[in-house]
Amino acid sequence: MTAPLVTFEPLPERTSSNGRRNTGKHAAIADLLRKRPNEWARVLTPPKASSARTMAYSIRTGGMPCYGPAGSFEAKSRTVNGKTSVYARYVGGDR
Repeated sequence: MTAPLVTFEPLPERTSSNGRRNTGKHAAIADLLRKRPNEWARVLTPPKASSARTMAYSIRTGGMPCYGPAGSFEAKSRTVNGKTSVYARYVGGDR
């Protein structure tokens, strides 16, 4: 008997690189930013500058549903004292 070509199974939850789910954290961040529109906030300081740039892009483009639709949030990465952080603000958008 041969092995099946595919195995149908539920899609696992998305996890961060350290194995923990982080979508709840991002939903909470998005909610806090929505409560104070147009006000910049430092939201994350990941260990690598490249991770900060990637996260800022994901926030701007609505890469995670909690930051959607695309364009609802502005996000930038900035390096201060050798640490790169993500700054974001809610600028509006329909949900």
